[in-house]
Amino acid sequence: MKYIIFDLDGTLIDSMPVWRGTGSNFLKNHNFPVPANLMEVVKTQTIWQTAEWFRSELGVPMEAKEIVDEIVASVVEAYRHTIPLKEGAKEYLEAMAAKGTKMCILTASEADYILPALERLDIRKYFTHVLTCTELGKYKDDGVAYLEAMQRMGGTLEDTVVFEDAYYAVKGAKSAGFQVYAVLDEVVREDDIDKIKTAADICIHSYNEL
Repeated sequence: MKYIIFDLDGTLIDSMPVWRGTGSNFLKNHNFPVPANLMEVVKTQTIWQTAEWFRSELGVPMEAKEIVDEIVASVVEAYRHTIPLKEGAKEYLEAMAAKGTKMCILTASEADYILPALERLDIRKYFTHVLTCTELGKYKDDGVAYLEAMQRMGGTLEDTVVFEDAYYAVKGAKSAGFQVYAVLDEVVREDDIDKIKTAADICIHSYNEL
């Protein structure tokens, strides 16, 4: 592989436990019932899409920015100070960089809180681009965002690999024609794990396996 597109949360950094419950906690704090399908909906969305969904579908009487700011405030300190890398991730990045592989990050998270984490963990230097779905206005479920990231790096479908941890994202990247390596995260539901194993080309629990 000459080019790699990395997801961030759950793929390079172990941040998914921090996000677990943030949406439901927000709704509870504002005395709104938590829908049974909340996790199914928000796991495919950016935080801005989730905020708009809270407004349009659940009737939350706040501006999207207010919702986003409150949810981000609940996790930003963890990004700045405590969220660790996934096992073997930095060593793998170093090895790929030494081979001349070009790498970028494509994330549904937002730049204002992920960039401090990348700097703290000393991995920003490995990536030609750090792209967010919000900034691109393109998303992972249909694969379009991956194609944009590939084009920005100068890669092709034949020489670009995607690393992801979520089923919807694996499925989206595959639909766009990419080879996909899935990082199996322990917070992912078992039925999604089975789907990921079927959809991805290669599945790993740790970068030490590569």
